[in-house]
Amino acid sequence: MVLLTTTPRILAAISTLSHTERSSLNALPSDPGAPIEHSTLISLSKVARETSLNNLLRGAHIYRPPPPPKPEPSPGYVALMARLRREEEQREYANLVSKRGLEIGLDEEKDDISPQLVFNILLSIVMCAGAIFYLTRWWHSDGLRVLLSLSTGVVVGVAEVTVYAGYLRKVKLSKEKEVTKREKKQFIGEYKGEVMDTTSAATTIEKQEIWGRGVNGGIRRRVRDKWEKGNETN
Repeated sequence: MVLLTTTPRILAAISTLSHTERSSLNALPSDPGAPIEHSTLISLSKVARETSLNNLLRGAHIYRPPPPPKPEPSPGYVALMARLRREEEQREYANLVSKRGLEIGLDEEKDDISPQLVFNILLSIVMCAGAIFYLTRWWHSDGLRVLLSLSTGVVVGVAEVTVYAGYLRKVKLSKEKEVTKREKKQFIGEYKGEVMDTTSAATTIEKQEIWGRGVNGGIRRRVRDKWEKGNETN
């Protein structure tokens, strides 16, 4: 059995039939695009003598029924997918936290004195000593020139080391101070897929302030309430 699509030409031929002629045919369609059997078209061409089978077949195509609707997922499947999504989110969060902790550990173990730093200090000493030796080229005593150049190099080296040591001390104190600070978290609500109330969310966010640890700090702190900030300013 071959099903074809109903065309306006076929509907026009059906409309010309009488009630008795229609009753002799089976399953006549009433809408364009509806399925109709090829045998019905043959019978229609015999009943409607003014229309040939060739004319009825013009514009008709093989009828392809629409795909069936997708079945609704079962409650067990929905619960399983929700559990898998939660587990995946937990794994992603654990990986993110572990990577962040590894980066922090590497930053703490990183040596602050690099070969490039030592080279820069030595280059500053040599350049300053050479500049003093060149500027005193009119002096008659070469020994005095060498002594002054060496003294200048020593002073520059001590100054470089002192400044960098102060910088390292400041960074160390900042890190120790940040370690002693406790991170404060506030639970706003659990996201369950529905749209959150923007009014309550805006009110909650308005009570919080987020800031970083500064230039020499490490991880950013999270939240501190406005009343605490007001107490600190007072």
